[in-house]
Amino acid sequence: MTTLEHAVLQLASLRTRVRRGIWLETLGALLLMLACYALVTLAVDHSLRLEWPFRLGLLAGLLYCLLRLVQRRLLKPLSVQLDDDEMAFAVERQTPDLQQSLISALQFERALGSSGRIADSRELMSAVITDVRGRLASMPFDSALDLVRIRKFGALAAGMASMFFCWAAIDSASLGIWAMRNLALSSIEWPRQTKLAFVGAQGGVVRLPQGDPYTVRVSVHGPVPDQIILGYSFVSGEHGSESMSQTGDGEFTLLLESLLENATLTAEGGDGLAEPLRIEIVERPRIEGIAITIIFPEYMHKEPELVPASEGEIRLLHGSQLQIAGHCQKTARAAFVIYEDEKVPLQLTADGHTFAGLLRPKTGGLLKIDVIDEDQLGAGSPPKLLLRMVDDKAPSIDFKLRGISTIVTPQARIPGDLKIKDDFGLASVMAACRILTDVVPLSPEDPDRKPVKPDDVPFAPAEIAFRDAFTKGSTKYETSASIDLKQFNADPEVEAPSNAIRPGMLLSLRFQARDNFGPLEPNTGSSEVLSFRIVTREKMLEELRRRQIEQRQELERVREDERLAQSELRDTMNPMAADERSKLAKARFKSIARQQQALGHRAAFVGEAYQRILWEFENNRLLEPGRVREIEAVTATPLAELAREPFPLTARQVGEFADAADEQVRTAAIAGYDQILVRLDAIITVMAQAETLAAILEQVRVVIKTQDQSVLEVERRIKDAAKSTFGDQKK
Repeated sequence: MTTLEHAVLQLASLRTRVRRGIWLETLGALLLMLACYALVTLAVDHSLRLEWPFRLGLLAGLLYCLLRLVQRRLLKPLSVQLDDDEMAFAVERQTPDLQQSLISALQFERALGSSGRIADSRELMSAVITDVRGRLASMPFDSALDLVRIRKFGALAAGMASMFFCWAAIDSASLGIWAMRNLALSSIEWPRQTKLAFVGAQGGVVRLPQGDPYTVRVSVHGPVPDQIILGYSFVSGEHGSESMSQTGDGEFTLLLESLLENATLTAEGGDGLAEPLRIEIVERPRIEGIAITIIFPEYMHKEPELVPASEGEIRLLHGSQLQIAGHCQKTARAAFVIYEDEKVPLQLTADGHTFAGLLRPKTGGLLKIDVIDEDQLGAGSPPKLLLRMVDDKAPSIDFKLRGISTIVTPQARIPGDLKIKDDFGLASVMAACRILTDVVPLSPEDPDRKPVKPDDVPFAPAEIAFRDAFTKGSTKYETSASIDLKQFNADPEVEAPSNAIRPGMLLSLRFQARDNFGPLEPNTGSSEVLSFRIVTREKMLEELRRRQIEQRQELERVREDERLAQSELRDTMNPMAADERSKLAKARFKSIARQQQALGHRAAFVGEAYQRILWEFENNRLLEPGRVREIEAVTATPLAELAREPFPLTARQVGEFADAADEQVRTAAIAGYDQILVRLDAIITVMAQAETLAAILEQVRVVIKTQDQSVLEVERRIKDAAKSTFGDQKK
């Protein structure tokens, strides 16, 4: 082996050791920097719990420093070309005694081995090479290395590595958390002495109905802090924080009222920080299109009835069923009816939006229809109905007479207004009459004779004439009804023995109605019993004529009061006159205005009373309907018109004159009074003529009756004379 080859091997070994030293120094510096970073970030992050942007900034600074260190301590030294000459110079710098003999020998040997021209002495070169070869074994090649520095950085690297190893051995959890947070920038949290957690939250999410309040509850494990701060952030951008109240051992609460949008909640206290709670606002299911149908028992023979949507109470007959149907805008998981603390399920369709079912209630109570959706929420305003179970009651009947009094003729027609109601449906309407002779009192002289009691005489059916046809099954029937007494009297002669109703008798009338109750006998309701005294036509005409005269006399008094009021209106001084009596005049005009209103009411009352009298003429068949209409047109109708317009108009005019003292208004009022008086005179004249007509009718009736009786008497006498003269022909 030549000198060059032997030296090259030594220098190559030295070069390798140099590079190894560079790597070792770099590694030591890197581990030292990483250890410093770990100690600093561990202290700062564990105490301050830095957010990831701050940790990212520290990590970026570390990476920058590491890159600078690698560039300066590794890349830059390794980029230097360490050839044999450089290595020889490094050895000679540490060993001055060599006096550049090593580098010279290397260069001379390369020169002698080449084919080029050599200017120096070959013998001298060979001598140098031979000298160096002899000293190669004793040359201190290792002196070119700074072994102390290498050992120092090696020890530094080992020490830093040992530190991390011991950290891992003693508390691997903290090392892992530190590495995850400060190297991997994970969101993993440092262990806390105080642990906070939201109660009732699954997966950190709470689904809450829109508008509902929510009580936030935070549980504490470990040291209980003095207070816990709840932070909230809504999707609209609103955010803030509030202090929670301690409500128990290790629990804090805060009520959030009427949440309308999604929010994120955080809680912190002491060194504890709860995982964020996300509140998602969801809409409660809405129940729409509720249709409740009453299915009646079969015996009622009644079609199912749909309950109106506006109805808040249902009256249900025992044995009936309720068919319930509705729609939910959200997909429902269950639909049911809560009734009397009993939960009755309803059938849902496949899409979960429509439900229906039957309910057979036995007792009354509150009925509520509700659903449960996929969020386990019920309806915000479930429909509620009050259910009342009732028994089928008898129909109620009210019959009010119209145009007839309690005194009637045997040929009268008894009209009135009939109102019948039943809770579940009417089956029939009927009338019944009871005819009584005068009640005979018990006589002490004849103890065997018994008085006639009304209850001893049964009611007999009577035919009714209805204005509107009766509909079977209806719950309300309102119409005009009348009973014609001619159905009991076939003979036109009212006192004929064959007639059931004759003057001097008492007539009792009542209406009855039956429902369609099935389990037992149908319920029958009756109206009040109306009693009528049967009188002759003459007696009825006399009574009606007396009442006609009373109403005419009352209207004459109204006319007289109207004339006096007109005279006072004309003669009283102007209320604005320069006289101390002007205030009294104004008050008097106000009184006249009120009096005019009262006179109008009196005229209206007379018209109504006279109208009823005319109806009695018609219903007792004393006047033809056409004649009654003619008299109405000139008596009752004009009186109603006077009370409706002229009287109120003149009253207002008098009141205006009292306030404004305008003589033109007084003149107009006086003219109105004149018109009223003229019309009253005309009506009174017609009333007097009508009274004369009634008297004439009465006289004609008496004459006809007397004539008929005379004819009968003559015929009887002729028959008696014939018998006495010729004897009894039958014998």
